[in-house]
Amino acid sequence: MIDKGSKYNIIISSRVLLIAVALLLSLGTVNVFANEHFDNSKTIVFLGNEKIAPIIYNEKGTAKGVVVDIAKELGKKMGCGIEVRAINWDEAQRMVLLGEADALLQINPNPEREKLYDFSDELLKSEFSIFIKNGNPSIENVDDLKNKLVGVESGGYPFALLQKHGGINIELISDWKTGFLKVATGEIDAIVVDRWIGEYELAQSGIKGIQILNEPIETQYSRIAVKKGNKELLSHINSGLKEINEDGTIADILSKWKGKRVIYLTEESLKSTLLYSVISFLALILLVSLYWVIKFKKLSKKLESEVKQRTQELHDANELLRKANAELEKISMVDKLTAISNRRCFDATFQMTWGISMRERQSLALIMIDIDNFKLVNDTYGHLAGDECLKSVAAAIKSVIKRKGDMVARFGGEEFIVMLLNTTEEGAAIVAEDIRKKIKSLAIKNEAVDSVITVSLGVAAVIPNDSMRPDELINAADKALYQAKKDGRNKVVRQSILQA
Repeated sequence: MIDKGSKYNIIISSRVLLIAVALLLSLGTVNVFANEHFDNSKTIVFLGNEKIAPIIYNEKGTAKGVVVDIAKELGKKMGCGIEVRAINWDEAQRMVLLGEADALLQINPNPEREKLYDFSDELLKSEFSIFIKNGNPSIENVDDLKNKLVGVESGGYPFALLQKHGGINIELISDWKTGFLKVATGEIDAIVVDRWIGEYELAQSGIKGIQILNEPIETQYSRIAVKKGNKELLSHINSGLKEINEDGTIADILSKWKGKRVIYLTEESLKSTLLYSVISFLALILLVSLYWVIKFKKLSKKLESEVKQRTQELHDANELLRKANAELEKISMVDKLTAISNRRCFDATFQMTWGISMRERQSLALIMIDIDNFKLVNDTYGHLAGDECLKSVAAAIKSVIKRKGDMVARFGGEEFIVMLLNTTEEGAAIVAEDIRKKIKSLAIKNEAVDSVITVSLGVAAVIPNDSMRPDELINAADKALYQAKKDGRNKVVRQSILQA
């Protein structure tokens, strides 16, 4: 028989056991629900800049590079599929903001980007450095870049970095090889880029005559960025980064890729060693026989002649390549039909000019121009006649705009845009009226409306500041143009009148 005390102890033990089981089950449930928040079956799409080898680049449609290897290991730690694409950097940022991709690889935070993205923990060290032509004594640090022409990539961090330093003339370059060739030939004074990327490009391309300043402009740690508010994905990325940092995976990847730039870093020492070896060998030959000395001198002269010939051939080939690249870059910025700047060229120039006007506190003006009843011209005379009309109108606008720094561009279809530096709305309206009269004086017949070709023009101007976006000025000029067409066409309308 079981006494009362033993029976009581059994009851207590049973209750304790039940409570413990319940706690374990509840903890398991919590873990299950926690894991359910992140869908491991989903493939995470990472995007990176295709032009920053060896960090990330596109090789025959496949993304390769340091951060590509890191992203693959990160996916293993996160327990989900990973897809990495190396594409145009501006397009990559747009896709993440639109939700067409999940995250950006190798991006450096700045105040503007922090409004759009949430950033992970540190990824890679970035030393933004200055590359110049060998023997250029005029540039020793970032302060010496004032009034110099400096190449950077569109949409990259160095563009924003240089804008913080006043007086630097920024030139957007299409790719790093073209940029370094321009430095080597003296077309531009310097390039600012991540040290690793620049050294890798020089090693791969074999471009000579370039040196890097020892002191970087700025040292940062790049991150992985997700669209603002995507805290769940960011949390899993940070957890994965922590694991591959702690277990040495990232260190192994960096060790493998950093070996790729050894040739560039040790090239001078290899040349010195080779030179000393040749001198020693020549000394030995001199001691052995005068005959061999004479033979060697003859051989050396022949070799020197061949080297000079090959050097000249290489120089000529590089010059042809430079001219071809310059011509290709020029073509990509010019409208084929009208031979004036195209929309791409305007967008790049307008962004840079906006920043300059903001720093100098100068008024920046736009004139938006549209050919009246242009569809009727095409319908009546055909598209060939329409094309000739566009050419004539473009030439007329360009003949009015003569100041250095001002710009005429084809905005799209039958629309043109004029950008005027340091110009008020009143001054821009005078220029717009000259354009209107000039085009009307061409007397291009438009029998569809029993008249001649005319244009409607919208004018807007503003002194840019931090609270404004560049596209606000474009929209203001476009609204004024719309009002000009609404009021009967062949008119100039100022944006300030609409606000009155």
